[in-house]
Amino acid sequence: MLTKTALALILTVFCLAPVIRGQSRAPVTGEWTIEFSRKDPDQVQLSFNRGKSHNWSHGVRISEVEGLSADYARTPVANVTMRIVREAGTIELTGSFRDGKGSGQFTLAPNESFFSALAARGYTNLSDNDTFADAMSGLKISGVDELRGAGYDQLTFNNLIESAIFKIGAASIADLKQAGFEHLPFNKLVEASIFKVDSNFVRETAAMGFGNLPFQKLVEMRVHKITPEYISEIRQMGFNDLTLERLVELKIFQVTPEFVNEIRAAGFASITPQQLVNLRIFKIDGDFARRARSQDPNVTVEQMVEQRIFEKHGKQ
Repeated sequence: MLTKTALALILTVFCLAPVIRGQSRAPVTGEWTIEFSRKDPDQVQLSFNRGKSHNWSHGVRISEVEGLSADYARTPVANVTMRIVREAGTIELTGSFRDGKGSGQFTLAPNESFFSALAARGYTNLSDNDTFADAMSGLKISGVDELRGAGYDQLTFNNLIESAIFKIGAASIADLKQAGFEHLPFNKLVEASIFKVDSNFVRETAAMGFGNLPFQKLVEMRVHKITPEYISEIRQMGFNDLTLERLVELKIFQVTPEFVNEIRAAGFASITPQQLVNLRIFKIDGDFARRARSQDPNVTVEQMVEQRIFEKHGKQ
């Protein structure tokens, strides 16, 4: 005879069974296209389309797609079947190739154990779009655990997707810590990945004479492409001991060695960085400087700027 406890347990199991079965994720479907890369024969541009706001396109290695062959770039193929296996699920692709382009339908079969593991870590009630994002980004449970172990245990689901896309994990976090940037907010980790701010770059900047820079200054250098090569070129022009702000300004206004030489050849040998920026702002090139110099051998940069402003307003 069943005890009350056993009977209660059986009733609980029977009551929960429909709910558990109902939680199985439905397949996610849509269309796919593949274009072979002209630059890299081992890579293709793979795109998935689930509607206007749920598209994904990325370069992937041919080896990542089971059943895909480099021969499809040259040979028409009908009724092709391919597969991409991700931790979040398996994507089956059916379709055809012609003229180096493929298209067809895809079906993503979610991996229930993956989503159970996510739920155990607090990520529940995920939609079909979330399932799709998981598979497209290549998110792994080990990656989630790495972030949690590094102190990032309050991330949103979208943060997790970003971490997979931008390859943010224990190694990149430790590398930034080594560079002196500990406990960065997650959005700064994303910036670091996008702009390639790492310990190597920190050492490079220090060698350039810019040590102990704040994180955002390093990002600024990357954004404006202030490289060791650029700094060396500027210093070879005789402009030493420039601040980072001045270097960024020169870069923004495209003050290149070629432009400096052009202006100097026009008769302005002792031109300053600020004067060069002013010339760029008012679109004064070597030809303009030579004409102004021929009319007045003593003309100054400031007078050329005034002349340019007058010409501009005179035409209006």
